[in-house]
Amino acid sequence: MKDFQQFRKLLDEQCQWPSVYTFKFIVPKAQKEELLAIFSSCSEVSVRESSQGKYLSVTANMVMCSSDGIVAVYEAVAGIKGIIAL
Repeated sequence: MKDFQQFRKLLDEQCQWPSVYTFKFIVPKAQKEELLAIFSSCSEVSVRESSQGKYLSVTANMVMCSSDGIVAVYEAVAGIKGIIAL
């Protein structure tokens, strides 16, 4: 997600605001709480553990008011060590 300007443009072309957006991440188990803190206000968060228990798959559905809000979430999670955005 290095090109947030292009990402914003694509979101604005494809979405009508407000809109439900699905965030998906894979994170090391040790960083679970750090990631979940970002989605603390979200009521639809599911967490699934990997088969060996080292990683977690986190899916969050949030109502977003603009592409700027979506980019802000990606910028916030970018600082989490070992996170992968899907």
